Amino acid sequence: MISHLCAATPVLYILWIAMAQIAAGQEDREKTTALKDLLSRIDLDELMKKDEPPFTFPKTLEEFEYAFNEYGQLRHLKTGEPFVFNAREDLHRWNQKRYEALGEIITQYVYELLEKKCNMTKQILPEERTDDEPTSFIYLSPDALSNPSKLLVLIQGSGVVRAGQWARRLIINQDLDSGTQIPFITRAMEVGDTTQEVEAILLVVLNLFSGLLIQESTLKTLHL
Repeated sequence: MISHLCAATPVLYILWIAMAQIAAGQEDREKTTALKDLLSRIDLDELMKKDEPPFTFPKTLEEFEYAFNEYGQLRHLKTGEPFVFNAREDLHRWNQKRYEALGEIITQYVYELLEKKCNMTKQILPEERTDDEPTSFIYLSPDALSNPSKLLVLIQGSGVVRAGQWARRLIINQDLDSGTQIPFITRAMEVGDTTQEVEAILLVVLNLFSGLLIQESTLKTLHL
């Protein structure tokens, strides 16, 4: 009998190891399930917000301590360095909101250039509207609606960019000539002056959509 028991010992030992592994595996699975349940109860966004500074940003380029130099490049007023996206490490969402706030300021800056440098006029649409009616706008050269010869229509890039812009990223990281439509506008005006045929220019705004139907306005693809 002892000999039979000795012969069975390796088998029993292997069985014991297998049972121990099964028990350990079950325990690990239970721990994993408990951990997943705990993580599901944690709102990571809310947790991140506790360590974030408020989303309060400057309203002007000067308050941001940035300006465009003579080459149309965005530079820091004190250091002369290009724009730095990661102003604060490990705060990606705050950095993104800061970038977006700067982008809105640059949009207004480009509008001013269109009006002052390019002599264009902002036209609110529709012209005949009520006070509470949704609107959009376009930019026109002085003769855009009266010039029978030529009309140059410029359409901005996709995404958040507005009239007069190709890409916000190019404006911020490279220069105004790369990211705005202004070089094309001035070139068209120069060609018009040279040929004695003034080039009429129209800038449309296809990205400014609030979800409300604007009078006589449909899908942008139909307008094009």
